[in-house]
Amino acid sequence: MSAGIPGQIDLAGPVGKLLHRRRLHNATVMQSFAVDPVTGDVYVLQVMEGGIRLGDEAAAVDYATRKAHGDLCLTRLDRTGTLRGHMYLRGFGHGVNLGVENRAGRIWLWTEAASTPNSRNEGYGTAVVSFTYADGDVVDSGTARHTAYTPDPAARFLTPTVDHGAKELVLRYSLGGVTTFARYDLAKAAAGDWQVIQRITPAVPAAGTDFQGYASHAGVLYTLKGQSLDAAPLPGNTYITAFAWATGAQLDHRHITAGPGLVWREAEGMAVSVRDGVPHLHFGFACEDPGPRTCTVLSLSGAPETDGVKVLTDWQPLALAAGVTAYQHAPQGRLVSLAGTTTLQLGGGVQGPFTTDTVIGTLPDSLVPSVTARATVPAGGPPGGPTVARVEVGTDRAVRLYGARSTAPLAWAQLDNVTAVWR
Repeated sequence: MSAGIPGQIDLAGPVGKLLHRRRLHNATVMQSFAVDPVTGDVYVLQVMEGGIRLGDEAAAVDYATRKAHGDLCLTRLDRTGTLRGHMYLRGFGHGVNLGVENRAGRIWLWTEAASTPNSRNEGYGTAVVSFTYADGDVVDSGTARHTAYTPDPAARFLTPTVDHGAKELVLRYSLGGVTTFARYDLAKAAAGDWQVIQRITPAVPAAGTDFQGYASHAGVLYTLKGQSLDAAPLPGNTYITAFAWATGAQLDHRHITAGPGLVWREAEGMAVSVRDGVPHLHFGFACEDPGPRTCTVLSLSGAPETDGVKVLTDWQPLALAAGVTAYQHAPQGRLVSLAGTTTLQLGGGVQGPFTTDTVIGTLPDSLVPSVTARATVPAGGPPGGPTVARVEVGTDRAVRLYGARSTAPLAWAQLDNVTAVWR
């Protein structure tokens, strides 16, 4: 880690995962996301796809018109990646950043609003607004449930995020060609009292070209830049930069090469969540080419390292395929960092019998690699006794067992030997 401050998340640390190639309510590129600090639900913004006709519209509207007007789709996913709801937001902007609050179980969202088109006829926000989540709602900018705010009538590209640790709302906007980040007390802002705590104008490096999101935690501002693989082939040009709020000085700047097997892989969105007291810096990639696009969210963990080992994702059960049962112990998996390398570990075993290569189970999103991981495992069954088989963990979430034949069936396979580099 470069010159750090307490609480700073190491941008060179091992990478884990939150969501893997999840479909959203619309087929367009994910623009940003935020995590409910209580439930772990993920809220994702995207520009509305073309061809949708909402209830009060005379006809379906094309994508170019939606983008110019700043029409957005908001998708709600639970922590397993299952789609749980959506909203449509008309005239809000491009969806570059998003904040979410959980107030005693009621969800409040912070977004840009009052969209105006830029030189490329793409709508971007000129104000920020908060409103409650309601599944299936259509909300028009100017009629939202909370009065919109702007720090200056000339401000453009205005977007918010919530710093839950500091209980602050952070805004980013451009004024007179200068990009500014500003901090506000969250509760006061929600009540309409906009007293700025601090403004900084950090020099975000040019590397990565396109600004794609930001987050704030423990006195550190994080920014994300990057383009899709068609513009910047592997290893890509995704960069995360950290700045000290106290001074505006750059603390770290890293080229992010995680997720090399993702298709399209366009950096989109940042957020911080805290689980069991451990902060996680999440950064997203829009995936698939051609679409429909999907949402993948990777994570950098602030967990401590003990004797060269850092637990990124604790033990989680594998969902067994039909006809497969546990052998001795139920199959499970986790991600750990061993000397700085993210490693997938599996445990437990499965029993069949198996007479052909087959899928034995499914991984949760947090364990799915972007490049297939392989390992040799003990297996056996009468009459040949113990032998070996191969286990492959794929990018499609499937865990496959190879080596069984009708002439040489396998009664069981032990997964404790699976320790594979995870990317």
